[in-house]
Formats: sequence, structure tokens, C-alpha cells
Amino acid sequence: MRKENSPVDAAAVPAPGVLRRTGPVRVVGHALADDGGAFLGLGVSYFTALWRCKNDRQRLESDLAFLSRQGFNYYRMLSMVGWYAAWEGREVAPVAFTNREGKRVSAWPDYWRQLRDLIDLAYDRYGLRTQVTIFADAQLMPDKGARIDHMRKLLAEVLPGRKNKILLLEVANEAWQNGFPDARGVADLREFTEYLAGRTQIPVATTSNHEGSFRDLYTGSPADIATWHFSRDKGTDGGWKPVYDCWGLGDLPGCPPVSSNEPIGPGSSVDAETEPIRLVMAAAFAYAAKLPMYVFHSEAGVFGRTRFQDTPAVDRFRSVMRLLPPDLANWRRNDGKEADAPFTVFAGGKANRYWPEVDSRMDGCVRNTGSRKGRRFVCVPIGIRRGGLVLEARRPTHFSVHDPLSGKLVLSANSPTAERRVLPQGPGAYIILGTEQAPADHRASAE
Repeated sequence: MRKENSPVDAAAVPAPGVLRRTGPVRVVGHALADDGGAFLGLGVSYFTALWRCKNDRQRLESDLAFLSRQGFNYYRMLSMVGWYAAWEGREVAPVAFTNREGKRVSAWPDYWRQLRDLIDLAYDRYGLRTQVTIFADAQLMPDKGARIDHMRKLLAEVLPGRKNKILLLEVANEAWQNGFPDARGVADLREFTEYLAGRTQIPVATTSNHEGSFRDLYTGSPADIATWHFSRDKGTDGGWKPVYDCWGLGDLPGCPPVSSNEPIGPGSSVDAETEPIRLVMAAAFAYAAKLPMYVFHSEAGVFGRTRFQDTPAVDRFRSVMRLLPPDLANWRRNDGKEADAPFTVFAGGKANRYWPEVDSRMDGCVRNTGSRKGRRFVCVPIGIRRGGLVLEARRPTHFSVHDPLSGKLVLSANSPTAERRVLPQGPGAYIILGTEQAPADHRASAE
């Protein structure tokens, strides 16, 4: 049983137009929930948030206000950073340290107050909860005892009174290259996850650790969420691999549900994505694959040399969030080919094939993953070719097809079993919402 010692949050007035969710966040099955019920976690990287809280409060508030208006409900910040030269001048220093270039950085004397102020401001004023990534650069405090003491202070100095305001505690960022190498690092990560999970009801994650395997880190873990960083390979399947790469980890027995924690985005390292349809569908696909959380990742949210307002697709997620059921991560998923899928899809005239699987690549889609709850279903066909996508109803069905970027209704139809329809390429992907008719309903409509 976890322990929590936190007084009631002080009342605060949100900014005009801000809808603030209330109550502590919990993980129910694969979904996030609070006092308002289930919800989809739509986050944004904002690594410099704590630095701006201390050094540029006006820019911080402008950014938070903008992100809140775009429908984001949390942001991911780094609670320490500065080991690498790229962060020179924007270090976040809970302790004094010498970076890898030999520069000495002084500790912030007001570190814990700034962290409290940031969390309070983001939630109280702008309705944004915080994902705290604790050891972004664990090299700043190499001693294990110092790291445990830092977590102890976080629990004591920050968490009381803020359990409604913090969405997630993540032990480390890409830990294998940030202070937790090899098997000893994995052991410490699991120990630190257990340390936090035993002392707070706030959900806890460990890290994205690509030097080892996902299962080594998360099987049997006390973590509530598994944070992971998926592919940025734009050379596969017409650039759609980063959208569907999360499928393989979405529903692993013995492992916690997964957050797409740092996906490809505008200005991301290794490779970048600026096409709004792929960025928006990466979130929609993740939710349909049973991931409860997706983080929009961009240069503006990492080093902040650019502005969020100028970032491609940052303002295009609201339609998806309105269309998708808030408990979608708890629906029963399917790969688009199995019996649960409401439609058979075609590519090159072949049933149950995606276009990367056939020689003719003029039509079809890359994936048509879906989820269902009873007779209700959601489908997210992605990577549709210029010849369109042929759908054949497996059962009598009423469905509507929506443009993910605008929410606009493209098609609404009743389809009997085996009826085929062709969706045009359109934006290259759609969100399909529908209900399969019960046998009695079908007989009545036929009469």
C-alpha cells in the first residue's frame, strides 16, 4: 500500500477559458483516470520549463497558456540538466557540478521553491499537469546515495499538496546514456522505481532504456507506466513507421501500459517530422494500440530556440481529442486483419493486405489498427495511397469517417455485410467511428 501525506490543495483561479481536471491521476487498466473519469493523456515536451520558471517567467506563462489552448493536458519537464555542452547557459542545477567540458555550475539555492512554483503555476493557472523527469542528467550526482537523497527531498519538499497536479514521476531520461549504464544501472533504476512507488500514489515510470530490452526493465516492475521512445525511421513504409512503431509494446503481459514519451516531431534529433497528418495520427494510433499517453516532441520543447506557436501541427490535435473516446486505451485492440476488425481492407485487390505487403502499391493503407468496446469500434487507417482504400464490412455496420486534422465528417454510412466502399486518399489517414448492428437491429432495418 502506498503512503501519501498531502494537505488539500489551495484554491486557485484558472486563466480565462481553462478547463482544469481535478483529483489525483491513477492508472485503471490501460487508461488514465481522475475525478472526472477516464481521459487520454496528451502531453508536450517542455524540457526548459524549470529554467524558464526561474529566469524567464513571462515566456513560461506565454508558452503554458498557448499549450493549454491547444488541448494539451500535461507537459514533460526535466528536473536537472547540464552535463552536456548543448545545455550551457540553461542548466538546471539542484546541486553544484562540473559538466563534461569542465565548466563548474553552481547549485540553485532556490531549486525546490522553483520546482514547486512551476508545478503550481502550470496546474492552477493553466490546467496543465506535470510529468517530472527526475534524473535527466544523473551524471550531475554520480553517487547513488546522493540520488536517493534527491528523491527523498522531492517526496518531502514538492509532492505534499500536489498529488492532483503531477501526472507522472519518471525516474530518468534515456537512462543508459544519462548516468545509469549497464546491468548495474538497470538494477538501480528498478530499485528507484520501487522506492518512489512505495512512497506516493502518483503514477511512476522508470525510463526509456534502449541499451537493454523493454522486458528486462519493465516485466514485473512496480512502475505504473512504461515510458518509451519509439522509432524515428522515416525510410520505412513511406515514412509511417514512427506512427505505428508503438504497436509492439502496447499490450505486453506482465508489463505496465506504455507512454509514447518522446516520439519523432518537428526539430527532433536523428530525424524530424513536420507533416501534421503523421504527427496527429501518431497520437491517435497510440491510443488505439492501448497506449494511454502521447507526448508531442519538438525543438521548441527541448532547447526552446524556436517558439511553440511556430511549430508544425502543435495546433492540430484538438479534433482527434474530441473524436476519440476518453477510455480508448481500455478497449480491445485489433490489428485490422483479425476477426474483431469491423472491415476487411484491400491492397492491390488482395484482401487483408496492407500496401507494403503487395507488389501493386497504388492503393491500400499501411495499417488499419482498431479497437472495440462491445459493438462500438474505432479504426485508424494510416498511409492511404492515391488509389484510395477499399473497405468491406465484415458485419452490418453504421460508421462515420472523419478527417483527423479538422474533425470534418467525410462519410456517414450504413453497410450490410460484404458491402465495399472506397475511401479516397484524402489527408492520407482517417478516424473511423462506428457501431456494429446487433442481429435483431439488422433484421429490423432489412424489413
